Amino acid sequence: METAKHILGWIAIILGAAPIVLGIGWSVWEFNIAPMLIPRAEIARIADQVMRDHPDDPQEWAFMEEHAAWFRSHTAEQGRWRRVRCELRRRLG
Repeated sequence: METAKHILGWIAIILGAAPIVLGIGWSVWEFNIAPMLIPRAEIARIADQVMRDHPDDPQEWAFMEEHAAWFRSHTAEQGRWRRVRCELRRRLG
């Protein structure tokens, strides 16, 4: 009987923590892992286009797009623009 109480206690802890763990895992996937799966060539293409369309301050424009994605709660898009911004920073010094 004591073992059954321990097992039920652990099941309750696991079920209670599952939504938190899944939420954190989903956020890590959307913001960090999914954008890293975008090919470098696509990031470079977007960076080229941003530099061509906004020659005055391409980093600021990419930051505004990243902020807009954050405001719309598009985490994967936010991560993509973060990568574009890092590519622009690398190119511009």
